[in-house]
Amino acid sequence: MRYIHLTPLITVLAGLYMPPTLADALRDSGEACDNEEPCITSLPQITVTGYDIATGVQVIDQTLIEQLPTGEGNLADLLRINPAVDFSRNGRGSANSGIMRPEEFSFHGQPYYQNLFMIDGIDTTSDINPGSGGDLFSSPSLTGVIGGSSPQGYYLDVDLLEQVEVYDSNVPASFGGFAGGVVSAKVKHYDGNDFVNLRYGIQRDEWESFHIDARDEEEFDTADSYSAEYTPIYRKDNYTLSAQQGIGEDTGLTLGVSRRSSNFLQSYSDGLDMLHRVYYDDRIDNLHAKLDHRWHERLHTSFSLRHSDRSHDGLTSTRYDDMFTKSHSSWGLGGNLEYTLDSGARFNLDMALDRMSDELDSGSNLFTRHESLEGILPTQSGGYGDTNQQQTAFSLSPELELAPMAWGNSRHNLIIGGDLKYTESFYERPEGAFFREYNCVVDNGSNGCIDQNGSGDSDFGDEYLARAFDYGAGKVSLDFTTAALYLDDRIERGNWQFRLGLRADYNSWLENLDVAPRLSATWDTFGDGSTRLTAGANRYYGRSFLRYAINDVIRSWNTLTYYDTNGNITKTTTYADLSRSNNLATPYSDELMLGWAQQLGPFNSSLKLVRRASRDSIRRNEDDDGNYYYDNSGSNDTDSITWTLDHAGHPLKLAGTETVASLSVGWKQTESDLQSDDAYDQEPNPVYYKGRVIDGSELPAWDYNIPLNIGLSTITQVPAWNLTWSNFVSLRSGGTIARDNGDNYTDSDGSRYDIYEDYTLADLVTLDTKVQWKPRLWSSNQGYLMVEVSNLFDQVVSTKISRYDSISDTYTPGRKVWLEVGMRF
Repeated sequence: MRYIHLTPLITVLAGLYMPPTLADALRDSGEACDNEEPCITSLPQITVTGYDIATGVQVIDQTLIEQLPTGEGNLADLLRINPAVDFSRNGRGSANSGIMRPEEFSFHGQPYYQNLFMIDGIDTTSDINPGSGGDLFSSPSLTGVIGGSSPQGYYLDVDLLEQVEVYDSNVPASFGGFAGGVVSAKVKHYDGNDFVNLRYGIQRDEWESFHIDARDEEEFDTADSYSAEYTPIYRKDNYTLSAQQGIGEDTGLTLGVSRRSSNFLQSYSDGLDMLHRVYYDDRIDNLHAKLDHRWHERLHTSFSLRHSDRSHDGLTSTRYDDMFTKSHSSWGLGGNLEYTLDSGARFNLDMALDRMSDELDSGSNLFTRHESLEGILPTQSGGYGDTNQQQTAFSLSPELELAPMAWGNSRHNLIIGGDLKYTESFYERPEGAFFREYNCVVDNGSNGCIDQNGSGDSDFGDEYLARAFDYGAGKVSLDFTTAALYLDDRIERGNWQFRLGLRADYNSWLENLDVAPRLSATWDTFGDGSTRLTAGANRYYGRSFLRYAINDVIRSWNTLTYYDTNGNITKTTTYADLSRSNNLATPYSDELMLGWAQQLGPFNSSLKLVRRASRDSIRRNEDDDGNYYYDNSGSNDTDSITWTLDHAGHPLKLAGTETVASLSVGWKQTESDLQSDDAYDQEPNPVYYKGRVIDGSELPAWDYNIPLNIGLSTITQVPAWNLTWSNFVSLRSGGTIARDNGDNYTDSDGSRYDIYEDYTLADLVTLDTKVQWKPRLWSSNQGYLMVEVSNLFDQVVSTKISRYDSISDTYTPGRKVWLEVGMRF
């Protein structure tokens, strides 16, 4: 299999130019707009994402969000254009592309669950169990927390967003509670235009090219899985409504509603080897409403409602076959006040109440095994009951930005602010779950039981209750307050700009006071903005989670009881809480960065070097007495280089077309032991690697560690046709990971260690392309037609990292097609 071709690159570069058969007259053939009607025939101005090297922020506006090929419209799909962002090697697969879960992502090799997610200035990150990043379609745990959670409290639909700011380095002091990066989203607000926009999209399995190991083709074709491992038959639908309406002169209402759903086939065999076929539903709902009011030119307020819910079906197991529904849901209310003082200072206040939850709603809380049914019906049935883990937070964030002032030869822009957040969180099994095992009084082998009650058949009257396992009801609660104060001074002196920032955070649960400096300096070398050199030194303190408080306590809710044939208890086993108290410091990441921004003619270039040294990362350990505890023994070291080049503001105009392009390159090297789906619940051991025994943290990170990624995006507009063509070429180097080679090393003391050796994965080049057409249908109405093809040339690589030939290859997604139509009124 050939993994890299030049064709995608050539095709996109060709997109910089349009065929010469387009007459030059097309440049002026656009229809003029009536002064009394909104102009909808002209295309929006071409936008290229903007980078500010001094603050390490990338701004992606509403126009660019719509123009880029963003797949299913999740945040992760949008951030693929950022060279500092990385994704899991196992985040997407060709065999199970029918599922809807958005991907997680990492900044500069840091743990994906240590990012900060904000909506309209409010922290909306989930701190329940964000490191449990895998999906949960089967076998929910009876002794642990609910899997399939996420640090993204809200699974946002980017089509409903006005702007996304992405901070990866030199992050200002106004942001706290992260050791990775910051994603700050702003929901659309009323902009003075009244409209209703309706869209419908569809994707089907017939429009996808699947890549499956030959040994798995039969299982794949029949969807022989109940855990969404194979989804050969699926249909995805997308419904979006967005609207704006003015209410009087100073008030406007904005509404955004979307549903992205998938329906896919699964099949399994029960205890009697009978085949069952079932369709799973998997959907993500979004609702965002905002009411804006301008009281006068200096006072503006807004109130917002937000909701996101991902719910999907699942099957307990092939034996205990009750269905369940797993959901990751959030509701929130928000308010904002902006006031400009007479002095020119600006006061901003954000308030919010958010509730986030991961819930498991099962068909029943009783599962049984009846030996009398052997050979007749499946002997096992039932479900594992309901569980809920929830976080409710009230947030208050005031900020005062003073009017710029001159002190001597320098000019200062001082910002003073704070964050106050009260959080209530809990894990709960509300009613318990119960297992009952019934054995025959006299066993009759594969024919069930020998008749005891005179019925002549093997039935329940021929059994006795042999074993009862009660997974008891219980609740673990954690309530705490976090408070922060920050100061940020932007200073200009001659050709120099300085940012002196300081942030102090207090966590009442851990009782930690963390002080983080945020410092940077930029030299405008020639005083005209053409050449800017930047250096920064910053510390970022991360987050702590409900999972640490739960630890092993759920185990103590369980009781196992044995009975004899007369119903007498013969043995009772209870389970101790093996949790040991935690005394945790707050994880942190120290950052050093150097940057060079250059403007040369129409081109803008930005080169950045970032060094991250993260310490006190949290992971789970077991002591000599078998007790579990969390400590700060994890670490991460990453070196990153990113480079971007674009010609924003200077599109290439040719034959009635306008084209802009953006090139990005990212390189990094990471050592970390905290990158798997289980994250902080890992218990890594020392290993033998490259001739010596080392701690697992010294191994190259096996995930979220693509050493080289190159991205090229182009956006071409044809105004005369109301047409936009966008492309994104991605080259991702496979890189080298360390894996267990199956042998062991024995040292002089007789201790044995697994031997790890380097393994190189294949490189991958893909091209995503998107064409949008917005024809004018009536005087004030506009149509919409979009065709998006991801991985146009169907290039894939294997993501298998196991050394065993018996383990099948898994592949990255092949070519997929997405169609969307709509109307704007």
